[in-house]
Amino acid sequence: MRKNSTFLLIMVMAFARESAAQTIYTRQHDLLVDTIRRSHANGVLTGETADLFTKQFRSQGTLLVSANVIQVFPRPDCKRIEVTYTKKDVIGSKGPQDLIMKMKLNYCLDGRPPIGVGSK
Repeated sequence: MRKNSTFLLIMVMAFARESAAQTIYTRQHDLLVDTIRRSHANGVLTGETADLFTKQFRSQGTLLVSANVIQVFPRPDCKRIEVTYTKKDVIGSKGPQDLIMKMKLNYCLDGRPPIGVGSK
């Protein structure tokens, strides 16, 4: 019995450490700025954007986000970014499942799209 309790405790501690290490973004802008500065970002998105996903898909599941720079521009404060949203526990025909949505956008640190910067 003691071996099972020890194993369970180790698993709970590992899960707690992993969960605590996730970045919480309350605004999509913060995620995109973090991505421009570090070339990638990931975590959990809360706030208005997450609320829209919750209403649209009728799911209280977590909204995970992952973003990567996919193109650099001459302006160092602007990048082309691919963002992947994963909405957990969306009820579908096969029961609860993850909904994955991707988008690509040009974005600058000031929150405005780059003017005169083309994308592929």
